[in-house]
Amino acid sequence: MKVILIFLVILAHLSMAAARLLCPNMPHVSVLSVCSNACGTKFLYDHCIEAMRSSGIDPSPSHTEETTVYAILAANQAIDSYSDTLDALSFQLQHNKSLSGPESDAYDRCMDDYVASINSLYVIAGPALTNCIFEKLITLYMDAMTSLETCRDRAPWMKKPLLYPKVERDRNKIFMAYLLGQLLAGF
Repeated sequence: MKVILIFLVILAHLSMAAARLLCPNMPHVSVLSVCSNACGTKFLYDHCIEAMRSSGIDPSPSHTEETTVYAILAANQAIDSYSDTLDALSFQLQHNKSLSGPESDAYDRCMDDYVASINSLYVIAGPALTNCIFEKLITLYMDAMTSLETCRDRAPWMKKPLLYPKVERDRNKIFMAYLLGQLLAGF
């Protein structure tokens, strides 16, 4: 419930920020341009284009958005993805009676890793990006990725159930958000 409330507060803040220019002197670019500048491989570029398209951004070259908007969208997609995985982890802990002690402990520690990671994402998507505070942005992305990777690498149990693909999906989402965030770090 607390996570949902925080998310709703952030969404309200984001909708207010969308009504104004987010950051002074920030370039307005097309999805094609931002994804090309952020991504070094065709796989990442295609993933970036699809991520922006699924967020409702017009992918045509003539449509431009402030670069910050793309970073906020990517961070919010990571938050949504993380929330889904947290729900799945919580479900396993509460309802899977066949978990051994070590497996249960690993799930529990993974939940802690995810909470640490999602907290970094909330700061990125909320106060950092919407208030144009870029100084510690890369550190926040790295904290989020490190916590997620700690969960991912914690134990081989993650490869058994359907949670491992969720964690890998989350890793791709945070990496995409990081790549787009790197474009802002110089501003």
